[in-house]
Amino acid sequence: MAIAILPLVSSIAGALSIPALAMFFGNLAAQMIAWFAAKVTKQAAINLTVIIMVIGLAAGLAAGIYALLTGVSYLTPPFLNEAFSFFVPNNAVPCFSACISARFMRWVWEWQAYAIMKVAGV
Repeated sequence: MAIAILPLVSSIAGALSIPALAMFFGNLAAQMIAWFAAKVTKQAAINLTVIIMVIGLAAGLAAGIYALLTGVSYLTPPFLNEAFSFFVPNNAVPCFSACISARFMRWVWEWQAYAIMKVAGV
């Protein structure tokens, strides 16, 4: 009985060799694409996290500076506000907050990069 099954197994193996080869190469390509996608998405997630943190910190810092300046403007004489408006541009606060936020995030990145990479598994 075992001898009768042998030619059948041989003919099935011959018929399935091309689909099995195609399946092997397809699986290999899928694994390579999955590895590449995992690597790229991990780096993109880290970069987007840093960008979002800089934007959030800059917006919060700008709001804080505007609130501080609004509070101080009620305590100072009116001529002082006019004098500052002559040499301080309107976009000084957003520019200043963006610069400070970027410097702060760079400091955090330099000193905490090991922890961030360890958590992310990079």
